[in-house]
Amino acid sequence: MVNEPYQITEYVHDQVIAHCTAFGLIGNEPKEDIDNLIDFYELESSNPPDTIQVATFFLEKTSTKKIYYYVCSFPEEPFKANHQEGYLLFSIMWLDSDNYWSRVPWHSCSVSSELPLPPLHKEAANWMLKRITTKGCWNAEADFFKMGKLEILI
Repeated sequence: MVNEPYQITEYVHDQVIAHCTAFGLIGNEPKEDIDNLIDFYELESSNPPDTIQVATFFLEKTSTKKIYYYVCSFPEEPFKANHQEGYLLFSIMWLDSDNYWSRVPWHSCSVSSELPLPPLHKEAANWMLKRITTKGCWNAEADFFKMGKLEILI
């Protein structure tokens, strides 16, 4: 087993704080909160610049549309011990009951290292996807993922 030069741990706050930090909704000059739109591509285009799509999930019983999972980074300046970056796993999903696409935070983590590292979106995404599919998260039990088809894209 190779000893990784970084460590991935749970983010010190919850995924809602991570979401607000990543999307600039808190801070000195908060941005407009755009989390619900009828146009998928318009909502997707408002993701942070470093966002990558990491997975899709299809649950035919409850929707005709896939859930699209993404990961982006956010700074953890107030908590920076060594070299540390936060990562947010979020989705864009269709809400049939409301008839619009919604951005939903699922999980967040911290990646820290003694030395500077390149962006670790893929590693953070894999860590968070494994957590939510085996342990569940605030908005889905682990069994939720057994009822549909999860496709990992990274």
